[in-house]
Amino acid sequence: MDIKNFIFKHIEKFTLGIAACYLIYTVIHTLVTLNLETHGIDAKLQSLSSVIDRKLKTGIPPPLDAERKDAAQLESRLTTPPPANLLQRPFLFSKFIHGEPNTEITTSDLLKKPEPRSSSCIEVPIRGDTEFVLKGGTADMALIQVRKLSKDTWWIESFTVEKGKIIGKKKKIGTETVDFNTCCTLIEIVPLAQKPLIMKKTAVLRNEKGDFLGTSMTDEKHMISTSKIVFEDKKGGVYNLWIGELVNLGTETVTVRP
Repeated sequence: MDIKNFIFKHIEKFTLGIAACYLIYTVIHTLVTLNLETHGIDAKLQSLSSVIDRKLKTGIPPPLDAERKDAAQLESRLTTPPPANLLQRPFLFSKFIHGEPNTEITTSDLLKKPEPRSSSCIEVPIRGDTEFVLKGGTADMALIQVRKLSKDTWWIESFTVEKGKIIGKKKKIGTETVDFNTCCTLIEIVPLAQKPLIMKKTAVLRNEKGDFLGTSMTDEKHMISTSKIVFEDKKGGVYNLWIGELVNLGTETVTVRP
């Protein structure tokens, strides 16, 4: 009991003593130890700075080659514009009137938009309400997608068609019955046909000295293997249709386009 009473009576004094010791240690470490470390670092920095200053004063930079062989050429490029080269093919930039070049062309003439051609010279086929596209197939049967305009809506349906058969027929879609009959007859199916493919190639034109004169466009013809069909319209006209091409059955004409 006496020991417990002693502890309870002096525990506060013991705690205050520990706190006082920690405070004294903190003050000594902050005011003495850190100051000594800072002083040592400052001394090292001062010694290094003196060495650097001495080397800067006594050091000699490497000699520079002030006389360059191409100094005159570099200076002329900065001060003198390059000489102008004569245009080798001036007729490319001139307009021809009755076979003679017109030299009185202004900037406004070059910026003018080309005038549209008269509508009387251009024949635009009237688009009909029926179209179809060759999607693929075999040697005996072609897969053709037909598009029909009915009641202001384009309906699309695919059909498998044999030789000698009509392309498209009536079909019920939901509550609507759409007539996909194209009035065209499938005559022939060619699974592997040679189709010409024209590719544009740009060629650079140079003279004997190697100077650039301009460019020219040339056509290169290649042959590719693809499938096609031959069909006959209601007027007896016979047409070739390659895979992926679109046929538009106009009111008076049949148009085949990519």
